[in-house]
Amino acid sequence: MLSTIFTFLRSSLVPSKQVLRLRLAPLHAYMGAAFILTLVITTLDFLVIRPDFFIPMWLFLHGFAIFFFYLIWVSIIALFVQLFTKIYSKNMLPYRQSWPYAVSTTLVPTVLLVTLYHINSNFIVIGLIIGLGYVTYPLTKVPHKKQRRASS
Repeated sequence: MLSTIFTFLRSSLVPSKQVLRLRLAPLHAYMGAAFILTLVITTLDFLVIRPDFFIPMWLFLHGFAIFFFYLIWVSIIALFVQLFTKIYSKNMLPYRQSWPYAVSTTLVPTVLLVTLYHINSNFIVIGLIIGLGYVTYPLTKVPHKKQRRASS
């Protein structure tokens, strides 16, 4: 199970045509990857924010909030993926395939987005543009079915 999660993480680092295969990933792979992302972002936020609150409680609550909002972010991106594939290739991905794809293509941009926010909150727009490019580039590599000409 851990090897599947690490393979999912490793395959999702670079947006390429191979990332499209991750749309068929098992449930534990993309949920485990989302959990690892939550731990990374919570740790990054803890190092930057330095809360003066009870640390174990802060880590738990912050991690829960990050995981919750990350899943909302992924659901919005999954809907975007469906819309993009409907417009681009006239063949919309089903939601059960666009969700794992959205998880795999938002892992790196989300960490980048949080890092840019901590550097300067005005850089969020740059992070969103990079994130959308990260999500849409592999979708442009989807092979199109050749349409047969109707015989007269």
